[in-house]
Amino acid sequence: MKKETLMTLLSYLTIYIVWGSTYFFIKMAVETIPPFYVVGLRWLFGGAILLGYRWLTGHLRQWPTRQEIIAALILGGLLLIGGNGLITVAEQKVDSYLVALILASTPMTIAVYDRLLLKKPIPWVKMAGVFIGVLGVAALLYNGESVQTSLHFEIILVLAGMALWGLGTSLGHTLKTHPDSFVSSGIQMLLVGLVSMAWAYWETPNPNLSGISAASWFGLAYLAVFGSVAFCAYNYLLMHEPAIRISSYAFVNPMIAVLLGLFVGSEQAVKYLWLGLPLILVGLVLMLYGEALLQLFKKNECGVSK
Repeated sequence: MKKETLMTLLSYLTIYIVWGSTYFFIKMAVETIPPFYVVGLRWLFGGAILLGYRWLTGHLRQWPTRQEIIAALILGGLLLIGGNGLITVAEQKVDSYLVALILASTPMTIAVYDRLLLKKPIPWVKMAGVFIGVLGVAALLYNGESVQTSLHFEIILVLAGMALWGLGTSLGHTLKTHPDSFVSSGIQMLLVGLVSMAWAYWETPNPNLSGISAASWFGLAYLAVFGSVAFCAYNYLLMHEPAIRISSYAFVNPMIAVLLGLFVGSEQAVKYLWLGLPLILVGLVLMLYGEALLQLFKKNECGVSK
């Protein structure tokens, strides 16, 4: 097997497994560690690893400008504090698999922001995917009598985190960031880590270290180490693989999160999981592959008519 092929396979396995298990280990970490200490330590470590790697390998030739640092702070604030931070707070009470399933609809949120901010049209097949995905999320939150946002304020935090992540992703196309994606991401992580640690210290100036369980330490270590490795694997795939193939992680991650949450974490399945999960997956198929499937269908239809 060629080295490039092996690297590609390992990179896919990494983003499938690590990103699919992230929510499970976030929940494990926040059981006894204040959430913004988890966020701060995770991104401080990740940022230091990425920037250190680029520096040691001689790729940090161009230091970031003030404009690029400001852009990194804006994007990091939206993606890693607003998005990841709110989700980390929410997982103190919300099951990890449910968070992962709700966030599987993030591409739909990005499509809406792209339409509003970048004036990108949404083809009808993608709009159908957005509608079906929203129905899937509603099914997950419906308990037979009412939508559960009234029961769990933390569900609102998950939805807000998804909205802020989508906003940051869309804005990322308009802001001037460092040309090296590893350096740009490392700056974002490092800045967010510092801000999050300051916020965590203001909230809990003297955390009870003796009260932190071994499981929470393990969860934090997993997020810091393997989360950074997964991000590097994702960047490798971006340079060597077509985007349509990379997007397959959006289907694999929720499955892994459900398996871990229900069968390892002993979390309780929501009433309409059997309905919400397939609706979200169908919505994702239409969002990511709908136009290609339509073109294939039309091509086959023309071939038959001849």
